[in-house]
Amino acid sequence: MTNPAPTELPGLSWRKVGLLTVLYFVQGLPFGFFLFTFPLHLRAEGHSLFKITFLSIVNFPWLIKFLWAPLADRYFWSAFGRRRSWIIPAQGGLVTALLVTGALTPHLDLMGLMLMLSLVNFFAATQDIGVDGLAVDILDDHERGVGNSVQAAAYKIGMLGGGFGMTFLLKSGVGIEGCFYAMAGAVAVAMVVPILLREPPPPSLITEAVQGRKSVGAFGLLLSLFRRPGIVVFLLFVLLIKAGDSIANPLFRLYLKDAHLTLSQINWTMNLGGIVATLVGSAICGFLIMKIGRSAALIITAAGQGISHLAWAVMGSVGVSMPMVWGAALTEHLVSGMLTVVVFTLMMDTVRREAGSGQYTLLMSIYGGITFALNIIAGGIAQAFGYSAAFSIAGAITLACLALVWPLSKYGYLDGKRPEIP
Repeated sequence: MTNPAPTELPGLSWRKVGLLTVLYFVQGLPFGFFLFTFPLHLRAEGHSLFKITFLSIVNFPWLIKFLWAPLADRYFWSAFGRRRSWIIPAQGGLVTALLVTGALTPHLDLMGLMLMLSLVNFFAATQDIGVDGLAVDILDDHERGVGNSVQAAAYKIGMLGGGFGMTFLLKSGVGIEGCFYAMAGAVAVAMVVPILLREPPPPSLITEAVQGRKSVGAFGLLLSLFRRPGIVVFLLFVLLIKAGDSIANPLFRLYLKDAHLTLSQINWTMNLGGIVATLVGSAICGFLIMKIGRSAALIITAAGQGISHLAWAVMGSVGVSMPMVWGAALTEHLVSGMLTVVVFTLMMDTVRREAGSGQYTLLMSIYGGITFALNIIAGGIAQAFGYSAAFSIAGAITLACLALVWPLSKYGYLDGKRPEIP
């Protein structure tokens, strides 16, 4: 397979490291809360597995954000900046939505809570559109592996705050509304970074379109992605590579709770130990890509993810012990963090700066769409067939993705070069 790998460390500046760290931390904070802390709160309130996983429907804005993402490539206030025109208003909306949700939570029924959480996710998803477009703009070919390690690691740190940190606050008696206030405060402080940001100029194609010298449609830029040879194979890969984890991940903590582990034990093993392991995997994988190339990194991380899910299936059959829980949690989260960096790097390789927000968001919506769908039914699978069967299905799906490595390499998706827009 043709799979060139850089031989020197990429020159990623500390300015880019700091910028990506803060912006992706903000994205991970509410996500970690909704994925890790909020389900435990609902389970403690006596809600069923199906109802808890069904509440993933509040993530629907993340699934459909590709509908307005192309607008961020084409329409913006030039004096303010192409990406800042979207990032700063979205962050302001996120702070407001979190504060209002915190204030109203004690008075909301389930439907009202779902509506407010959907609004929170709308602003978070819109912020993500601008931030991802900015990352596409500033990361060169040789920087994308390490750049995606930085952004994935920062995202996991945010998840750690939203998971371990918010669970700690919840356990200390702050209450679920206090968690919303704390997240709003963190996002408000982080807004200083995009306010002070000096963006690079837009690509010449976009500048000429804004000045009226070229006719460029926002959705035409988006659709140019589908003219690349082999795009069907790549889209299939994006769809399937997350499918197994989308079944397993919502069930890990619920399985341990139903196995009579305490909230404190789950918090330390999964929300702290697991997320730290994911953080380590995310941080080192960019350098792994640099040393062994994209093909080898993809094979190693996908195989590791699938095997780790099968290990959870074994534990689901034989029962839990704390050494087994620690081993399974750390291993699965480590390889999960590594695989995430590989996939994000490949997706960023596939898009162009001119259409960074639209094309990357579309790929992320496909990637997240399978998560959305399978998160909803994960509890039903476990309830019908048992936890062990659900983890086995997750492992089998992930290992099956290894069959796509050769065609991806054949069509040039593993060579680390972004194509020109036709």
